[in-house]
Amino acid sequence: MLKKIVTALAISSFALSGGAAMAAGKSKGQKAQDRDAAAIPVCTVKLGTIAVLEPEVKWWRSYEIGSPEALIKTFVARSGCFGLVDRGSGLAARAVERALADDGELQRGSNIGKRQVKAADYVVIPDIISANANSGGGGVGGALLGGLGRRAFGGILGGIKVNKKEANVTLALVNVRTTEIERTVEGYKRTSDVSFGGGGGGFLGGAIAGAAGGGYNDTQIGRVMALAYLDAYTQLVTQLGGLPLDPSAAAPQAE
Repeated sequence: MLKKIVTALAISSFALSGGAAMAAGKSKGQKAQDRDAAAIPVCTVKLGTIAVLEPEVKWWRSYEIGSPEALIKTFVARSGCFGLVDRGSGLAARAVERALADDGELQRGSNIGKRQVKAADYVVIPDIISANANSGGGGVGGALLGGLGRRAFGGILGGIKVNKKEANVTLALVNVRTTEIERTVEGYKRTSDVSFGGGGGGFLGGAIAGAAGGGYNDTQIGRVMALAYLDAYTQLVTQLGGLPLDPSAAAPQAE
């Protein structure tokens, strides 16, 4: 028994010393990433539901990063400020199951039918407003504004301006029922806030990068954009005071 206790203490001591050494060996940028990951505000009450949709124009491909949809979903899920409803692949899969149910192909008691889909109170659409042609991923240009206009109502419009050193993004919280813009915020990050060296645990501990897909953890512009969106979302959450606890009841009665 004594041998087991001593062994356990030795392992604990090694782990603690190793953790301290790793923390001491982190760069300034990596420590900033850790602070940002821990700074995502957490709500004790959900203020309705949100759907995150991809913009019609796939602007992120020019920067060789993944869609910001998964990135924003991760922020929403970790903050707990809104419930998440899927209007993409999840809704498509539900439609398949519903079709099978209507055709009598599902087992008895499957309980799939009408009036089961939850409504979205707000919609998030991260989008690009303008970009520097020398941003390290190719210029996208002002032509993308056409795609932004087609999705302007019922969404969170995210604008982003990037170059090799910084990224400015905006998020606007839009009410699905009324199309009213409830909140607008701006997020900003620069390359000096981000670590680009190899190893060392990865962007935001790897959790957000893994959810968002390739690019955000592997490229300079990806990390800068992700941290800028995190900054914007953090500011958005801190400004949620005054929103109704029940957006459906607070909206004008549908006819």
